[in-house]
Amino acid sequence: MTKSAQLLAVLAVAASSAAAQGNRVAPILIRNATVLTVTRGTLTGTDLLLQNGRIAAIGTGLAAPSGATIIDATGRYVMPGIIDPHSHLMVDAINEGSLSVTSMTRITDVLNPTSVGIHRALAGGVTTINILHGSANTIGGQNATVKLKDGRSASEMLFPGAMPGIKFALGENVTRKNSSTVIVQGQPQAPRRYPTSRMGQAEVLRDAFVRARDYRADRDDYRVRSARGQRGVVAPRRDLELEPLVEVLEGKRLVHAHSYRADEMLMLLNLADEFGFTIKTLQHGLEGYKIAPEIAKHGAGLSSFADSWSYKIEAYDAIPHNVTILI
Repeated sequence: MTKSAQLLAVLAVAASSAAAQGNRVAPILIRNATVLTVTRGTLTGTDLLLQNGRIAAIGTGLAAPSGATIIDATGRYVMPGIIDPHSHLMVDAINEGSLSVTSMTRITDVLNPTSVGIHRALAGGVTTINILHGSANTIGGQNATVKLKDGRSASEMLFPGAMPGIKFALGENVTRKNSSTVIVQGQPQAPRRYPTSRMGQAEVLRDAFVRARDYRADRDDYRVRSARGQRGVVAPRRDLELEPLVEVLEGKRLVHAHSYRADEMLMLLNLADEFGFTIKTLQHGLEGYKIAPEIAKHGAGLSSFADSWSYKIEAYDAIPHNVTILI
């Protein structure tokens, strides 16, 4: 690990551990660092004061509070914590792949706060993660946004006020192409089930949102009738599968969609337009460079690989300049 990376690791782990130990902890003063602010340029010869796990001051010649730990950061770098927009940390089994639609499942129900990956991620400078369901089905489960903290419970790590999300997936991870004949580490892979094509994935999405739209209409009708005092009105049965999709329709839940190819991304954007919602992020989006204007017009974001992006057939047209072109 480089010296600059070591300093970043010290900051992330120290801040996390400090917050986990209690309300009052010894302050840390980092002197003479090169601070990469990301949004406000680079600050050289700069001091940074941490108190109770938070940045209290940035400047030059900062006074060290009583009992402060002082770190000489000459020749080293400090930067904001890294946000991982697509993580599977803290979850042992990320896929509920037995059905094509598993929107009722929730990552928050199975978070493991003792995962060794928490400490390792903090040591690498990662402070916040978007934990997503896997990509085994067209509509997967609900996400969890987590601020990593060593020694805290899972509920204490949930990011306050983070907008809820849900995982969608397109392409061959969903179709399980040849999976019934594939053996991995001596184990046969999951058998194929509907959908087995991108056409089928579009149908699964459309059917799910038609049902969600009808469910919302029944719910709204019930509320109107009840508000009028109409007698004999029966509430619609609660549907845990459709409730998250209604939230998507109402702009209350974000969609994060695993996707590689331009054609499948266009299909999803068009379908979202059809039902009046916006895709928040196209996850991976390796052929996004082919349809940058369409992505921008829809209002979607795109989160792509930093490396290791060209590793299977549906990634054949991936290029290392994808993000540069999109920007």
